[in-house]
Amino acid sequence: MKIAWFSPLPPKKSGIADFSSNVIPYLRNVSELSLFVEDYLPLESLAKGCSVISYVQKNKIDWEVGEKLKDYDLVFFNFSNDFRFHSYAYELLMQFPGIIILHDYVLQFFYAGYYLIEKRRFTGYVEKFKELYSLNLLSAQSLNEGPSAILNFLKKIYEDQSILQYPMNEEIVLKSSGVIAHSSFALEKIKASFPMKPAFKLDLPYTLSEEKVLLKTKDISFKSFAGNSKKKVIVATFGYVLPNKAYESVFKVLQSSSFLQQNVEYWIIGGTFFWYNIHSLIKKYQIKSVVKVFDYQQPDQVIELLSKVDVCIALRAPTMGETSSSLLNMMIMGKPVVVLNVGWYAELPDECVIKIDPCRVEKQLQEVLLETFERPLELKEMGSRAREYVLSYHTPSRYVQQLIECASRINLKSSKEEMKPLV
Repeated sequence: MKIAWFSPLPPKKSGIADFSSNVIPYLRNVSELSLFVEDYLPLESLAKGCSVISYVQKNKIDWEVGEKLKDYDLVFFNFSNDFRFHSYAYELLMQFPGIIILHDYVLQFFYAGYYLIEKRRFTGYVEKFKELYSLNLLSAQSLNEGPSAILNFLKKIYEDQSILQYPMNEEIVLKSSGVIAHSSFALEKIKASFPMKPAFKLDLPYTLSEEKVLLKTKDISFKSFAGNSKKKVIVATFGYVLPNKAYESVFKVLQSSSFLQQNVEYWIIGGTFFWYNIHSLIKKYQIKSVVKVFDYQQPDQVIELLSKVDVCIALRAPTMGETSSSLLNMMIMGKPVVVLNVGWYAELPDECVIKIDPCRVEKQLQEVLLETFERPLELKEMGSRAREYVLSYHTPSRYVQQLIECASRINLKSSKEEMKPLV
């Protein structure tokens, strides 16, 4: 069986690259695997035993590569909300269909980045929005404002949480031969909008090395903080840092409690475009001594940092139908994690994560952090249950087995015609 795999790969700094690096060894075991990348070389250890095909040369797609996709049994396009890693794959998909692995349900920010930054043609976003929703996004007067009008619109639908009404995933779903989603939340929405499109839900795998996790967690025990004034609770948020990770809510909670300021250290770990916003808010809430900010970390560094963390926070407000490998990484490390009771996070077992009401975020988050000092053993037990759950349902080997099964069913449902460019 020949498989074509489109994805960013290490050394690119991307959660999708980390995801692919964990599933590729298992794909390689069951197929003749070709890794399709842009104009760079993936890590040699990852590419071993695979064909590496660059489909971008000097910022241009080699369209002959697309013509050769008909020689593959399965063609996968990994797709997320980050235009930096998927713009060329998007253009190729528009001409040569394949199965999309939809890592984010909402693709608004992909299209915004694609048209405003990649193509420098903000009217392209306006035209695409009208094409998808038959709505004039901007008035003639607003158009004169240029790209800022688009950014203001995105800010509005982001803040009022209406962004799920305009996911802008329709074009990609329609052009695909089938869809792999990672949550029931996303799958149900896709099936409601595209009842004839083959679509399946798979459990997203963790992206850390299980062997290294086992070595690191073997002798780690949850600290007992009660009555120990010399130890601070380390609370952390991991993964790409967008404003919807609700770090401002954490800042407010820390500011409101002198006890937490004295006894908690909050780490923010992950790449972002929003450093200025984060540091401005830290200054605003006067918690510089409490917050420590890191950049993107490689998986091995994530293991090292997670081993030192006591409680994790993985809030998404608003949720955009995403799943979170960073959350799974926290869980496999045996960490208790606080999530909002929405979307995919609500689908996780109640006994494995701490779920809080999205309408009472700050109040309940403060309660959870204060209780950390009173019930460390309960939290340790929750972390152990979380770990067992992830090892049972979210392994890369299980993911690949189910991926091949579902993809084969998609191929059976899809047209039997020879693959050819779409008109």
